[in-house]
Amino acid sequence: MASSDVIRHLPPRTPLVSMPWGGDDGLGDVAVLSMPLSHNLAVVADAAAPQRTQSGRPLPVIRLPGDIDAAMGDDRKSRFLSVVLPAIVAVNNAVLGERARLQAILRDQAAGIAPSPRDQQWLAQVARFYRGKASDLPDLLNRIDAIPTSLALGQAALESGWGTSRVAREGNALFGVMTWNNAVFEVKPYETIVESVIDYVRTLNSHPAYAEFRAERSLMRKVGAPMNGGLLLRHLTRYSELGGDYIERVTVVIEQNGFAGYDRMDLLAPWVPQG
Repeated sequence: MASSDVIRHLPPRTPLVSMPWGGDDGLGDVAVLSMPLSHNLAVVADAAAPQRTQSGRPLPVIRLPGDIDAAMGDDRKSRFLSVVLPAIVAVNNAVLGERARLQAILRDQAAGIAPSPRDQQWLAQVARFYRGKASDLPDLLNRIDAIPTSLALGQAALESGWGTSRVAREGNALFGVMTWNNAVFEVKPYETIVESVIDYVRTLNSHPAYAEFRAERSLMRKVGAPMNGGLLLRHLTRYSELGGDYIERVTVVIEQNGFAGYDRMDLLAPWVPQG
């Protein structure tokens, strides 16, 4: 994966991703990489009149190109990546920003400094979001971490048919996350692509079915190994009713498109610490 291949799919300016617990003080707004222009990228981060979700928080409006289903082959993949890759990078940067804040709180605790009231409120919010406990910070640290870019891209491409499925085009649903709607179990729709990525990241970081996924990712961190989407994918057999066949299909998408290269590249914003 050449650097130019990555750069041309990243956003031309620095959009904001507001995580669901962000307050009016702007603590929920985190920047992502600012890279040269990529085509067909629809990023809206207008601070004066931002789009808002049902929760009232602003989010960049990132949607798939309207003509993506008419595109073929590499052109379709390029259009898909031009929107989905920046969204994944943005959300991963947001999560790693949270992780850095939690690590700072843990360092303070080790030095005998108790969390401030503001930090306590933040801990309660993120613990609720990731279905953890504010009293168990090591476990919370295991939950608050990025998803390997290769893994997220591979699943998004497979689940959405490279952005051509109806639920992806009409409901911004990239990852096949299911929900109940009036007694009907269906693919969950979203207002923006970014919201779809946030929910996917939250799912892997919180659902009991993916505890082994989080445990191996934590081990990678402890031994200083780089994130490896292919290895972590092995723990997602319960993501789909296809089980092992699903793992093989995602693996094929990752390998045929060289997505593993993204895991070996530094896609973090400059202010996000490693580890």
